[in-house]
Amino acid sequence: MVLDVDRTAYYLSCSKYKTYGYKMNEVDTHKDVIPGDDNPRVNNPIATSKRNPYTVWFVVIAFIAPVALAYIMFFFVDVKSFVNHGEILNPIVHIDSFKLKDDKNEIIPQEELTYKWRLISFVGKQCDEQCETRLYDTRQIHTSLGKDQHRLMRMFVHFEPAGESLTKLIEQTHPNVIHVNGDVDTINGALGSNIRENVGIINNETYIMDPMGNVMMRFTPEQSNKEFLYDLKKLLKASQIG
Repeated sequence: MVLDVDRTAYYLSCSKYKTYGYKMNEVDTHKDVIPGDDNPRVNNPIATSKRNPYTVWFVVIAFIAPVALAYIMFFFVDVKSFVNHGEILNPIVHIDSFKLKDDKNEIIPQEELTYKWRLISFVGKQCDEQCETRLYDTRQIHTSLGKDQHRLMRMFVHFEPAGESLTKLIEQTHPNVIHVNGDVDTINGALGSNIRENVGIINNETYIMDPMGNVMMRFTPEQSNKEFLYDLKKLLKASQIG
């Protein structure tokens, strides 16, 4: 066997460095020149990798894209279509905190109150003209949901037993409504900071509850049925439950 003397000497010299404890760098940018080798190799893999020509463009797009999107949204998109008309409660309140009761004066279990969207109206012993109008509005809004009517139920929370005129009104025009009993102070306490002057539960407000029991939006009598229906349809469209 014929040995290549020069190549053998090179490898022996490398062994000599290791023998005397010289530390070889993990990343060596020097070229390994072997006698007789016309293609010297570079040990540093980073040095040999090519720079991605698209990196600069990625950085530029990351800064420009948000600005461009904001420009398009401001000048070409109807921002009103993304805005709700009803007031979103802050904080959102769970129906359990209302402590609603049945006619036997027993707390109604959560599973009986949830599983579908609900329009909640609060009524006293009597119902004046504005009250009648608002209850009628909720019925019309429910009907206007069309194929989604089955996803929502109307619920009247009675603060006291209905008087004769209200009982007659319910029998004639609101036969398919769920009726529960509640206490004004308890419900006001649950709503907390959501109660304001002239805006609460005794001024013919209507509340929306999701199928998980979250009372999350409120409409006042001053708001139009069109706005009410718009928000309700948007909620049902966005939701996969109920």
